[in-house]
Amino acid sequence: MSRAAELETRRSGDGEIGGRRERETTKNLLMKIFKVNGLKYTAILLLTISTFASCMQMQNRSEITTATKADKYGAYLSELHARGQFNGNALIIENGEMVFQGTFGIGNFDPVDSLELNSVFRLGSVSKQFTAMGIMILKEEGKLSYDQDIRAFIPELPYPGITIRHLLHHTSGLPDYSRIMNEHWKTDLAYDDPEKFIAGNEDILKMLVVYQPPVHFKPGEKWEYSNTGYNLLATIVSRASGEPFHKYLQEQIFIPAGMANTSVYHYIPSFDEQMPNRVFGFGTKFNGVDRFSTDAHYLNAAYGEGGIYSTLEDLMKWDNILYTDVLVSASTIEEAFSPGTLNNGDKTDYGFGWFIDTSPNGKKVVRHMGGWAGFLINIYREIEENNCIITLTNNNSRYFNMDDGLIDILHNQPPKFPRTFIADVIGKKVQNEGITAAIAYYQKLKTEQPDHYIFNEYELNFLGYELLGDQKIDEAIGIFKLNQEEYPQSANVYDSYGDALLAQGDTAHALSNFKKVEAIDSTFFGIKKKIDALEANAIPGKASNK
Repeated sequence: MSRAAELETRRSGDGEIGGRRERETTKNLLMKIFKVNGLKYTAILLLTISTFASCMQMQNRSEITTATKADKYGAYLSELHARGQFNGNALIIENGEMVFQGTFGIGNFDPVDSLELNSVFRLGSVSKQFTAMGIMILKEEGKLSYDQDIRAFIPELPYPGITIRHLLHHTSGLPDYSRIMNEHWKTDLAYDDPEKFIAGNEDILKMLVVYQPPVHFKPGEKWEYSNTGYNLLATIVSRASGEPFHKYLQEQIFIPAGMANTSVYHYIPSFDEQMPNRVFGFGTKFNGVDRFSTDAHYLNAAYGEGGIYSTLEDLMKWDNILYTDVLVSASTIEEAFSPGTLNNGDKTDYGFGWFIDTSPNGKKVVRHMGGWAGFLINIYREIEENNCIITLTNNNSRYFNMDDGLIDILHNQPPKFPRTFIADVIGKKVQNEGITAAIAYYQKLKTEQPDHYIFNEYELNFLGYELLGDQKIDEAIGIFKLNQEEYPQSANVYDSYGDALLAQGDTAHALSNFKKVEAIDSTFFGIKKKIDALEANAIPGKASNK
């Protein structure tokens, strides 16, 4: 499985991130490389940086001996930034009052530009709560009902029996549109001719109608996170209101809430000029130093499930207005913050655009995470106590649980620090000492410090594709072979190893590995095409002991 597909698997497994990226070719991976060192930090109160415990595991807590709560938030985020685990903006509200806001790192490059408090970030799946609010407003206006069949607004859709409520709660059973788009859209051309090949909602709907991928289950039977559902909700908002989605949200939500720096991304050449403080997503290469752009994506014009840009201040205004009846009634808000119900009566942990959770002191929490093309966004709201944590990152962060430490501080506990991804450590070893030393170090850490690092097949797969994208084919083969040895029952490890062998020109052993994939999982995405292509060409391949 490709690096991007592997990332999607990890994210969809968490059920919170809607970010989807196609496999990164070498061209895309090396779009723009730069090196930068720097930190900009702004806070309400003077920040005192303390010394932290060196242990990285999430279970360990570190005391932060600073004078104020704001200092503790700042010290924690500064340490995360120093570890390479956080590049972004953060804002904390306690009891309805903002107690901290800060910026850490860079927003853009070429030239390098530090983040500002008014920097505009792409929200990813945090956008879903705004799409849901659009539906809620239309419901109160009498223009739709939650239990209405979605084909009342999208008659061309070949999926009967699905209601608006099913879409809101992620219980529709609809397939993920990204798979059908990856298979049939001219994805590579989007980078050369974005105005023609950047796909949007109409393109996605057309693909669903033409190819009709099967549903995963009957409506209401199960819960499954669905970007397709919220993409279609945006179409319903537009058709029910008679206005473009971006215009409707601007008039009905952003303007009433005073969110002057929030907008729905709709791909037009002049759009970037309308957001002078927009920041761009970037990633860090396996060596931990060089960075590259991740901001381009062929689905950048899709919205509803994502697509909104905003700032710390505007999201604070969003948090505030949800305690009022300015947009919709209190009873409608309450329903949005209530779990859905399956056909068998079981409750889900998702409302209308919000996950439902519980705080450390047992109070109700609504929250969401969003990721897209370098961005990772979190909004966490303890609605009974008017507490809120907002973090906006643009460095392709994989540390999804970094907000846990902020929640600890909010509740007067020493913060937990995220464990370090093993790929981040081993990648540097590959760069500095070579693949043999890196694998030996991996085995040493796994034996001596298993709780300090995150070990799993996805980490090794991630690193392998990083190396492959950097044309370090022998090193990539070494990592993928290690992954096979560590996780021999996984179809994915043989697919990735086969990709690396194919890049090396060893078609015979690549085919052998692809057939192992098929033997383990005959439905593995794209495997039949790979096997058919190699067998049709009948290329013998060079001799190898792989």
